[in-house]
Amino acid sequence: MHPRTAFATTLVGLTLAFASGCLVVSGKSIDEHGTLVTANTLSQIEPGVTTEAWVLATLGEPTAITTVPGTPDVSILRYDYVEEHAEGGAVFLIFAGGSETRHVTRTYFESAGGVITKYWTEP
Repeated sequence: MHPRTAFATTLVGLTLAFASGCLVVSGKSIDEHGTLVTANTLSQIEPGVTTEAWVLATLGEPTAITTVPGTPDVSILRYDYVEEHAEGGAVFLIFAGGSETRHVTRTYFESAGGVITKYWTEP
């Protein structure tokens, strides 16, 4: 092989090796926070029997507690669970992109006189 051809081939090979290893970056993350109320937990709740104290002991403090106007002994306990996914990638100085998704699940418990009367989940 001619010395110039060998040099050019080596130079191109080294350039491709360094460029491919240094220029591409990607990542993925999942962030979860709040209280996840599972189907198993909900199956343990019997409206008219299960107490608000049991829900608080099982799930902890809710995200929010609202008293229903005009009925001071009725309150709504709300538990939020948030799951955020982020993905991204970049080719240095050429392209960068990514996506983010956020999913919020809210579970509500209606309590009257300290007893759970109904519950529901909103995706």
